[in-house]
Amino acid sequence: MSTTSTAPVRRLLAGTAATAALLGGLTACGSAGAEPAKAADGTVTVRYQSSPGGVDPLQLADALGKLPGITLKKVGDVQGGPESLRALASNQVDISASAFYGAIAQTVATGVPIKAVVSTYGTNAKTGAAVVAKKGSGLTKDPHSFIGKKVAVNTLGANAEAVLDTWFAKGGLSKDQIKQVTLVPLPPLNTAQALSQGQVDAAYVGVGQLKAIGEAVKIDTIVKDSDVVGFYNGGGFALRDDWIEHQKKTDRVLVSGIAAAVDYIESHDRAQVLKVYTKWLRDNGYGDGVEAVEKNWNGSNGVSSKGGVIADKDIAVWLDWLGSRGDVDPTKIKPSDVYTNEFNPGA
Repeated sequence: MSTTSTAPVRRLLAGTAATAALLGGLTACGSAGAEPAKAADGTVTVRYQSSPGGVDPLQLADALGKLPGITLKKVGDVQGGPESLRALASNQVDISASAFYGAIAQTVATGVPIKAVVSTYGTNAKTGAAVVAKKGSGLTKDPHSFIGKKVAVNTLGANAEAVLDTWFAKGGLSKDQIKQVTLVPLPPLNTAQALSQGQVDAAYVGVGQLKAIGEAVKIDTIVKDSDVVGFYNGGGFALRDDWIEHQKKTDRVLVSGIAAAVDYIESHDRAQVLKVYTKWLRDNGYGDGVEAVEKNWNGSNGVSSKGGVIADKDIAVWLDWLGSRGDVDPTKIKPSDVYTNEFNPGA
């Protein structure tokens, strides 16, 4: 299996300008793409992407019967939030997959008219992410040991990069030293092999992956994301502004259903959630994804707010990070520009 070049690749949301260009025609005509398709039964069709290996709150909402009048149409899997945001901006989907709030914030800052509408993942006492390394790698809790090393992440310009940058900076690395750490985007399910074969020196992985990786290669946990930034809502689903403006009835059903699914995950034990969710996967033709979910999902998506309600603090911490990198001008964007709780009954 190949990896990316060892030259430092550290660019947040590469192609964001292209994303804005893709959306140019849509914003020019105001409501292009705002009218959803109707299914044969008269329900509104909502196109979406999902990420393998976890419990998707949108699919779970459907499994719980919380999306009356909506028919979901899956148009593929996605590896990371930035990729999903590009699909949303270019009208390939109607709702993004779970995307990091920092990526959503930068997308908004470039002029792309989207907004986050509900938190769907994060880090709490039950779950989170961690930086792990193969035993004997020489990597330690001192971030300086990562200089010149390669770290696997699920995608560039998202949660993993933000937490790693924050940890490196807190550990005393200069900007030039941080650039010497190469981030290698890899599908989470391929990370264990890459670590085992020495293609990467470390990896940023969700807690649910630790067991699977530990079965393939002996690892050390270097640092947890909660050690760096505490407990937080890391990201959520987003909609285009034109869709928000013209589909308010659908939005209320969609967001309230997702909010109910978020709460169901955090208030029920793992076995109960998987019983409902895996049945839905099999009934809808996605049975081949059940094994990965059962192996990797540890029982929580880490959302700490009731119904996934978004708060300014969820965005502000990443605006500070983006500002420190020069990716956005913090004086020209505020947290409330990035999200809306208009359709969330929990707000």
